[in-house]
Amino acid sequence: MLIPWQFYIGPLHLSATRAVLLIALVPCLVKWTSGQAGPIRMPDIAVLLFIVWCGIATMQIEGAGYAVQSVGMLLIETAGAYFLARVYIRTEDDFYALSRALFWVMALLLPFAFLEAITKQPVLMDLFGRVMRTYDIAGSDPRWGMRRAQTVFQHPILYGVFCGIAFAPTALVLTYGRPLIERGAMVVIVVAAAFFSLSSGPMTALALQIALVCWNYVLKGFPGRWKLFWGILAFVYLFVSVFSHQSPAEHLINLVAFDKGSAWQRLLIWNYGTGSIAAHPVFGVGFGDWARMDGQTSSVDMFWIISSLRHGILAGVFLAMVYLGAALMVGFRKGLSPAQLRCRTAYLVALAGFFVAGWTVDFWGEVYTAFFFMIGSGLWLLTATGEEHESEEMPACQRNLRPRRVIPARQR
Repeated sequence: MLIPWQFYIGPLHLSATRAVLLIALVPCLVKWTSGQAGPIRMPDIAVLLFIVWCGIATMQIEGAGYAVQSVGMLLIETAGAYFLARVYIRTEDDFYALSRALFWVMALLLPFAFLEAITKQPVLMDLFGRVMRTYDIAGSDPRWGMRRAQTVFQHPILYGVFCGIAFAPTALVLTYGRPLIERGAMVVIVVAAAFFSLSSGPMTALALQIALVCWNYVLKGFPGRWKLFWGILAFVYLFVSVFSHQSPAEHLINLVAFDKGSAWQRLLIWNYGTGSIAAHPVFGVGFGDWARMDGQTSSVDMFWIISSLRHGILAGVFLAMVYLGAALMVGFRKGLSPAQLRCRTAYLVALAGFFVAGWTVDFWGEVYTAFFFMIGSGLWLLTATGEEHESEEMPACQRNLRPRRVIPARQR
């Protein structure tokens, strides 16, 4: 994901990420169908149904030739990323390794993001571009006198979303048991990396994750803390629905937008986008133009409606089944060990960050694959036995230390 090179193999437009997923797709599906990833789950089936329905809808709107190429890439980026995590992340040790990898990625990108923001030059993209074609340099207006850092991603907002993935695993899994100063420094690195995207969606998603982690820490002695949280959230939702002239979705868009102009554009996308979905509920409008206000940008910066807009309501339903199915099944899993509970909380908080960010940006490229990879990375908790795993790669303070067997002197 950190290599932004683009190349072609015949008609296939590939990136480093797509190439890896293309190679891994068939072996991962074989392992999944043979039971090496545990029982087949509802989100697994929903991923495949999502791809199949998008293919059917694209064929109806765009024709068979366009559908074959489009669905081929959708299969690689969606099923490839999801089943790669589903098959190879099977224990808390694996999830810890993922958390560590995400943190070091943030630590590696931070100095380049800082240089890009201060010098207003896309440092990393220029370096990679000297070797092979890369993503286009994203144009963006300076904010607070700095350039919005793009680093190796297609757009600064995607860089910010990607950084946000690392926060909860770092705060809850990777830093557990470490000295306070070390924990604080590692969390600050992730937050600083996300900050230089200077994008409202990722920063709001990160703020939500910080709030959820703090809620979990402050109320850790209260078993019903998450029931209380959902009760408060349900009350706010009902209150806004009954007493406000705007819908809860419109309030959320206003809340996460960086400025009034950005909020206005998101509201237009929501209003006209949902109107277009209602007008084309079965197969959507495809990849062509969609009905909107004169002068409104054609970009649909809202991940949670774009699938239904392009491919019909069923595509949105299957996507919701993947996301909500995984979150709810893992969230209600009982009998987990303390280490597994930390992994579960980190997983669900990261998914919550994706949920909020998805109202302000469409996920594409590496962030799209990261989204499905992250969903697949937590389903091992459904078959976890509640026993701690030891790993020599984990700090001693995090291992489940067992008493050594004492050998009597006469047997030595």
